[in-house]
Amino acid sequence: MRLSPAAAGGAPRLVVNGNEALALGALAGGVKFCAFYPMSPATSIPLNLAKHAEAMGLVVEQAEDEIAAINMAIGGAFSGCRSMTATSGGGFALMTEGVSLASMTETPVVIVVAQRPGPATGLPTRTEQSDLEFVLHSGHGEFPRAIFAPGTTTGCFDLMSRTFALAEASQGPVFLLTDQFLADSQQDVEPFKIHAAPGLAPPPVASGRSLPYAITASGVSLRRVPGAGPELAVADSDEHDEAGHITEDLGIRVKMVKKRLRKAKILADRIVPPEDSGEETPDLLLMSWGSTKGAVHEAAGCLRTAGRTVGTLHFSQVWPLAPEHFLARLRGAGRVVCVEGNATGQFARLIRRETGFEVHRMLSRYDGLPFTPEYILKGLEHE
Repeated sequence: MRLSPAAAGGAPRLVVNGNEALALGALAGGVKFCAFYPMSPATSIPLNLAKHAEAMGLVVEQAEDEIAAINMAIGGAFSGCRSMTATSGGGFALMTEGVSLASMTETPVVIVVAQRPGPATGLPTRTEQSDLEFVLHSGHGEFPRAIFAPGTTTGCFDLMSRTFALAEASQGPVFLLTDQFLADSQQDVEPFKIHAAPGLAPPPVASGRSLPYAITASGVSLRRVPGAGPELAVADSDEHDEAGHITEDLGIRVKMVKKRLRKAKILADRIVPPEDSGEETPDLLLMSWGSTKGAVHEAAGCLRTAGRTVGTLHFSQVWPLAPEHFLARLRGAGRVVCVEGNATGQFARLIRRETGFEVHRMLSRYDGLPFTPEYILKGLEHE
């Protein structure tokens, strides 16, 4: 990361890659603890945090493995600080039980998953968008979550900076999906603006007698932080009552499941809507998510120059989805082509599952290389 020389009469600009932007966004979001185990292409996120740890008052810990890393991150969050971990697909596979633990204990934690081609070790230095369904369904049991997928370095900063407050507001896991292409891509951007996300203040922490898992209308209870008062901070990975004690009372079980699921409304009320461009009812609409944004927009511009009526629809939040934000746009297009970096059309399938809308065609890439405008234009030659 560096400042580029100012253009004539202009201000200096920031040259930054996606992982550097994520680290800066985490700092802007108030992160105080990051635990990780090295796995490309995620490793440089905590390493960039470590560079600023002393100045910014945070702790970065390299754990012995990914299982330890996510449990350390949950422990850090349980102690009251904003906490995160970062990994890739194989490491996240080891973390999935911890995802359920964060939900059961209602502990806010941020998890960055930097995608690369799998299965197994796959192509460890290449890029792909094939872990969406894995992250969406990770962890056993049922509980709400949010998943962001920025498309630019500025998006990395902005979305990462809001994940911590959202995790605290919903008292559970929040994910951010990136990939090798975005992680390593440098962009020349205006210096990031630090601003508080509206309506995402954390719920108050209990200072006296209260039930740490009290049944509430929103599903959110007062957090009890160890050492913040004379009361014990009780938590358990088993099902528990409102006081945090283990129970097998089936009635309480039903109430607790409903309590946790009610927090989905908090996430739904704060969805980042997709960005669109072009005419409202184009002949061709290119739908994308995550790091394909730049290539799709450039390809759309080329098609417009050639006289085509083309629109774009880009998702930087892929869960939860609000059909009222985009379904009319999809239905109004002559042809909808989904551009995504996997073989099976994971996001297109998710759109169909949630809305019933089936895209007219997939434009996929899964050879380990990123999308380019030329690749997209070639794939659209017969559209």
